Parts: sequence; C-alpha cells; structure tokens
Amino acid sequence: MKRLSVLISVLILAGLHFSLTAEGVGEAPQNLSGEPETIQVAGLKGPTSIGMLPLFKNRPSFAGGIQAEYRVVQEPQIMLARIMSGEVDIAAVPINLAAVLYNKGVPYRFGAVTGDGLLYVVSSRKDISSMEDLRGRTIYCIAQGSTPEFILRYALDRSGIDPARDVTIDFRFDQVSITPQLVAGKIDLAVLPEPFVSIVSAKNPEVQPVIDLQKVWARTSGTGETYPITAVLVKAELMESKPEAVEAFFSEYSDAIDWVIAHPKETGLLAEEFMDMPAGIIALAVPRLNLHFQRPVEARPRVDELYRVLHSFAPASVGGSIPSDEFYE
Repeated sequence: MKRLSVLISVLILAGLHFSLTAEGVGEAPQNLSGEPETIQVAGLKGPTSIGMLPLFKNRPSFAGGIQAEYRVVQEPQIMLARIMSGEVDIAAVPINLAAVLYNKGVPYRFGAVTGDGLLYVVSSRKDISSMEDLRGRTIYCIAQGSTPEFILRYALDRSGIDPARDVTIDFRFDQVSITPQLVAGKIDLAVLPEPFVSIVSAKNPEVQPVIDLQKVWARTSGTGETYPITAVLVKAELMESKPEAVEAFFSEYSDAIDWVIAHPKETGLLAEEFMDMPAGIIALAVPRLNLHFQRPVEARPRVDELYRVLHSFAPASVGGSIPSDEFYE
C-alpha cells in the first residue's frame, strides 16, 4: 500500500485533473483480413499528454493500415489499472512510474522521452533570481516525498545550500490549495510545475517564475542537460509483433511535439477541445512545458541519472532499483 501511495502521488504530480475524459473516436482502417486493427494509446490528463494533441486531432494511420485510438485518462488510478491489465498498448506516464512498473514485472518497455522537467521557483519578490537568494527563506513545495521535493533538495544541495539547515521547506499546501495562497499574496515563494505556474501568473502578474530548476539541474549535475519527466511506454508484445507501426507512431509523435512547440495558441485550443483545459493558460504554458522527444538510446544517460537521484532519496519512487538494459530494448 505504501508503494501504491507513492505511485498515486507521483501520478497526481504529472498533470491537471479536470472532470472530463476525452477519447479518440472514428473508424479504424481495415487490414488485409477485413478486420479493423487499432493501437490503444492513453495519456494522463495534463502536461504529460500535451505533445500528443495533434495526433488526437489528425489520427494518422500507421504501417499496415493500423490506426490508433487515443484516450485521455482522467484519473491516475484508472491509468494505473489500464496499464496493469494490459488494456493500453502505448501510454504516456511520469518517468519514474515507468521504472516502478518495470520493476513490478509489468510487460512494457521504454519507448521515448516526450518531455523534460517543468518545475519552477515562483515568487512575487523582486530580490530572488538565483539559488543563493533562497538561503534563509521559507520555500513552499507541493507533494512531500515525491519528485518536486527531490528535485528541489537536489538543486539546493548542488548549489551549496543545505536543505535541512539553510532553508525551511514547507509542505502544508497541495497543488490546488497553494494557488489561491500565491494569488492572494499570502505566501511569496513556492515551487510549482507548469501549467500551475501560468495559472498563478495569469491571476496575479506579480507572481512570476524566478528560477528554472531545469537549468539549475543542467548546470549543477555536470551533464549540461536537464532531467526528463515524461516517458512513453509500449507493450512489449506490440514492439515485437508490429515494430513498423510502433516506429511510425513515434515518428508522428515527434512531429506532433514539434508542431505544439511552434503553435502554442493552437495547442491551447486543442487542449480545450480534447482535455477540457483552459486554452489561454495552456498557450501561455507551452514554452515552459519543455516538450522534448528522444528515443531510448539517446535518452538513457539522462534517464538513468534521474533514476539514480530519485533512488538516493526514496528507492520506492523508482520501484526499488534502477531498470536494467531490458527496459530500453
């Protein structure tokens, strides 16, 4: 139960959850036998699935006339259940959940990274622009025991700031209740993911992102690169039986991400249409969502580095161990 709790808190961190589930519809093309063939694709509602939105709209066909049926999963528990049952062929999930599922023996493989970190220190103060400026202050952070806390502590430590002595980290607010506190000016310094950053800034322009934790990671980790946050899992059986369709899917996914980056306003409209998310907020958030497509060979060094850091804070957050070579094959 404790590990399941970690999974759920990690998933909740990955995106906004509204009241509507959108599902791709339409008739699938016929294969040679006359039977329709579809790949079931699911993405958790929120930033995890923003890069997939053009696929929802255009529904391209893949090798052999295969088409995908797209679903936005409203609740993290539902996503977890669909993956565990094998109902979903391809799923966009938080990257540490991918490791947890692999370590539980769930037969999915790592298909791609589709997004990097999206955590920011936001503040209404004018005297904060660097990690050193956080020394001696109270930082409000959501989701104790999950990725935001671990990234914040890592960034502080690598910047020469002792998280236990040099700052106070306050976890009293969750990602929903912290928003009105920042908007009303009751707190003035917090760590938030997008699109919550854009939501707060839209309601109170005095509150702006003052530190990009992704850049801090890139600078202090020694890698020159930031950490990934979204993974796409593919059912192992699908990778083996329909490799051409899987490759075609990822080619379309890469193009979709490029389109989203170049068209934030139109992406906002798609988010409103398919995920019941506010178009204007998503349009503002797109440049800070850090959408980034990488296949496993290129992404693995960054993925493994993140897993090592998370494992050092809480082994359960990656399922107890860092995935082996098989995960990436």
